[in-house]
Amino acid sequence: MTQDEVAQGRRHMLEHFRWIEGEADVWSMLRDPKALSAIVNALAALAERDRPDAIVGIESRGFVLAPAVAVRLGIGFVAVRKDGALFPGSLISKQTEADYRGRRQTLSVRRDHLESGARLVLVDDWVETGSQALTVTQLAKAGGGTVVSLSTIVDEADDAARHRLPPIRSLVTRADLH
Repeated sequence: MTQDEVAQGRRHMLEHFRWIEGEADVWSMLRDPKALSAIVNALAALAERDRPDAIVGIESRGFVLAPAVAVRLGIGFVAVRKDGALFPGSLISKQTEADYRGRRQTLSVRRDHLESGARLVLVDDWVETGSQALTVTQLAKAGGGTVVSLSTIVDEADDAARHRLPPIRSLVTRADLH
């Protein structure tokens, strides 16, 4: 995978991104098949740099993007579910710090989906406070794995969040969005 794929994903993302009533509309860029393919390929190119054993995704947009990236890389997907979702099996759970809306959530991962020494890349649409990403890194560590990086569409993390997280690889930063 190449830097050209990252550039194509960035271009498609910026062409399709919009604000609706002050809220970021990430869903519309996924509606266009060429944009979806370019964005998934770009996220895969970013993730591939860290030689992951599996891709991790958080419910809900992470459930759209992360499995597609995993398929593109030929590796498995590890699901992280939110508060009270049906998720059979032995779980590792942890509550997040407050997110950008001030909410705290409990995130859970299946214990048997984490392997000792596994290198994991978290794929998501947006990183701002890093509360969910930080919790996923803690869940992975409790299960014997390591989140080696985050592959995201938009990086809006401040210095305090960035200092606590693995490297963030993104298509754009918040400053790129008009």
